[in-house]
Amino acid sequence: MEPSRETTASWKFSWWIYILIAATVFLLDQLTKNWIHQSLFPGEAIVVIPHFFQIVSVRNTGIVFGMFQGDGENLHRMILVGVTVAAAAGIIYYSSRRRRERGFEFLPLALVLGGALGNLSDRVLGGRVVDFLDFQVAGHHWPAFNIADSAIVIGVSLLVGLGLFPTPSGTSPESSPGKPQNPGNTTH
Repeated sequence: MEPSRETTASWKFSWWIYILIAATVFLLDQLTKNWIHQSLFPGEAIVVIPHFFQIVSVRNTGIVFGMFQGDGENLHRMILVGVTVAAAAGIIYYSSRRRRERGFEFLPLALVLGGALGNLSDRVLGGRVVDFLDFQVAGHHWPAFNIADSAIVIGVSLLVGLGLFPTPSGTSPESSPGKPQNPGNTTH
């Protein structure tokens, strides 16, 4: 059975939104990192809100929050690039397999993909990721991060939330548990 024009049009619309979200995250990430690279020397900071928020220029050769920096940086870089490429390919594959459901998970997957590609670009082209958002609250300092990191954390948080609180809008009637496959057949 061939999909109706309405179903096909909805899927294309969802797919274009998915690509637009991922591309927007990637472009915002790269533009802000380029601005930091052009405007601040490594280690330099601009205080925006004293004792709370500053814009810094940090080059992170490790992973999230600077973990795995130091000895073996080239090996870590190759592993991180490989893992990121595999994760991005997995996200695209998973998204393409789930495209017919048109559920809300497209948004968080697109955020994660855009963020992953933003940090991947930094690692491949420069060997390190530019971090610049720096917060501290009540004397507790949070490691610097960037737009890509934010998109990844927001996307993963939304996916966890969707997993904890699923909505019927993300499922098709054919796949809903407890629903008979043939609504006219009520015998068991």
